[in-house]
Amino acid sequence: MKKHKAVRAIIYVSLLILAFSGPTLYSQEGRGAGRLTGTVVDEAGNPIDGAIITLQYAEFSNKLTAVSNNKGQWAFIGLGKGVVTVTAAKEGFTPAFIQLEVSGAKKNPEKKIVLRKTAGNAPPAEGISDSSKEFLLQGNALFEQKKFVEALALYQGFLDKYPMLYKVRLNAANCHMELQEYDKAVAEYQKVLEGLNAEAADKKDNKLMAQLFAGIGDAYLRQNQFKEAEQYFKKSIDIDPADHALAYNVAEIMMQAGNADEAIRYYETAIRIKPDWPKSYLKLGYAWLNKGNNLKAVESFNKLVEISPPDDPDAALAKDIIKKISKVE
Repeated sequence: MKKHKAVRAIIYVSLLILAFSGPTLYSQEGRGAGRLTGTVVDEAGNPIDGAIITLQYAEFSNKLTAVSNNKGQWAFIGLGKGVVTVTAAKEGFTPAFIQLEVSGAKKNPEKKIVLRKTAGNAPPAEGISDSSKEFLLQGNALFEQKKFVEALALYQGFLDKYPMLYKVRLNAANCHMELQEYDKAVAEYQKVLEGLNAEAADKKDNKLMAQLFAGIGDAYLRQNQFKEAEQYFKKSIDIDPADHALAYNVAEIMMQAGNADEAIRYYETAIRIKPDWPKSYLKLGYAWLNKGNNLKAVESFNKLVEISPPDDPDAALAKDIIKKISKVE
């Protein structure tokens, strides 16, 4: 009997090291070596200069911004595998978007976005100079090279000249996060929130607002300020309850704070939103083990194995844990 208790203790300690080795927020995913290029044109096929191009992953919260040049060309680098939405917008045109799955290991096929002129066009806003567009593109390239100080300087220079393009502050916030300048990152997120709040109600991007709250939560989490992090992640869920990543992140915070009951609730919420995402089942299994409920843990691990591809390392880990639990019982 004592031997069984000792083995159980060893298993639990090993699992807790895996489960609490640090928060792995979903927002950190979506990076790789992929490239995506394209053009933005009007209905007549003429290139559109100075269009703001944004790339947003369906499953990850990271967002990238670019500006088209005088040939209508735009580009993103350092992409990870996943489904993305690429949106093009410029004053005087109706915004348009495309959705596609991008590779994280190679250059993806070039894409074209067509913008239609809006009725009763207002005069176009002041154009963005080619040198400023190049600054923004260079900033993106430097960020992917992990040269965050240099990238930040370019973003700030761009924003000094074009403060109305406030969403570029997201790029600056990402640099501050990587430089561990969390207060400055939060300040940039807040400025983007102010810009969104100033938009007309029918133009507000609620999904982006939810991601901004999640970004602020991430900044607090990295400083181990769990209550503040929880507050902002919950705001994110209130705004975008269909985003499984937000619920998952709150669950991670609850586990970090030692609140397994709340963690279980939010992992289960993430599963209800996206039942085919294996990672939630893995962490839910850890949470049930923390509660000492082996039956529920095995149930979660078995579900992970069921929905995962055969070569998934998490599935192999889950099978190994199930075997160890079976030996202890």
